[in-house]
Amino acid sequence: MPIYAVTYRYADQPEVIAEHRPAHREYIASLLGEGGLIASGRTEGGETPSALLLFQAESVAEVENVLDPDPFWTLGLIEKREIVEWILSSGSLGLDSER
Repeated sequence: MPIYAVTYRYADQPEVIAEHRPAHREYIASLLGEGGLIASGRTEGGETPSALLLFQAESVAEVENVLDPDPFWTLGLIEKREIVEWILSSGSLGLDSER
């Protein structure tokens, strides 16, 4: 099954983000396993606060459908969401069905 890399670029609203972070994290954690989420976490050192999420899914549309209910997304706290297929060429994620 394809792997997709999702980049979240957060809005410059640190107080609102902090207020809704628990609900966001709870939602993202609920996607582990059956929701297709492999791993997620914030990134450091970029121009804006951001995060990287890895999913196993059949399509970009499937990943979008899974992420659309994320409280950060519904509240407009994600300024940009990019979803691209990621082709693992070396190394391992420990998945049973790696290519």
